[in-house]
Amino acid sequence: MDEIRETGYFGFTGPIEPAGVGRLAGALNSAVNSGVSLVHLAFSSNGGYVADGVYLYNHIRALPLHLVLYNTGSVSSIAVSVFLAAQQRYCSAHGMFMIHPTTMGQSEGLTARRLQSTLDAALADDDRTDNILRERSRIPEEVLAARRHSEIYISPVQAVNYGLVEAVREFSLPKGQQIIQI
Repeated sequence: MDEIRETGYFGFTGPIEPAGVGRLAGALNSAVNSGVSLVHLAFSSNGGYVADGVYLYNHIRALPLHLVLYNTGSVSSIAVSVFLAAQQRYCSAHGMFMIHPTTMGQSEGLTARRLQSTLDAALADDDRTDNILRERSRIPEEVLAARRHSEIYISPVQAVNYGLVEAVREFSLPKGQQIIQI
């Protein structure tokens, strides 16, 4: 197979929610099914739903594909966990990461038991996210503890130090290649 067919280039910007996750997983599945073994993905997302992010993280990790992800804008919230699924990761000099505690929807009108159940679910999602962050990066424990209470912004240089990325490097489409926006 020639080099052009073995390497694919994609872009994704949007929320981590069922439709976007379906498009992204579908595009990666199609790449695998077409014999692509290396994918470069320009990625920017403000996050979304933890369940969809954990699904996509696990799905990406299961594919027989070498994924190179580039933070080309902002990667926030559960999108950071998705980003960590890639084997190689880079960040634009103008990129940013943000991690924060799981948020809950409106609590108005909830019974005490329903409110406790919602809180328990949010805390469990925080634990799942922390586990991925610990497994796939070197974010210091004090930063992970702080993210349980407030938003933590991580610069490209900090991202290198924390093992979120290998280096600060821009995404660049090689001349003659095609890119598919997901």
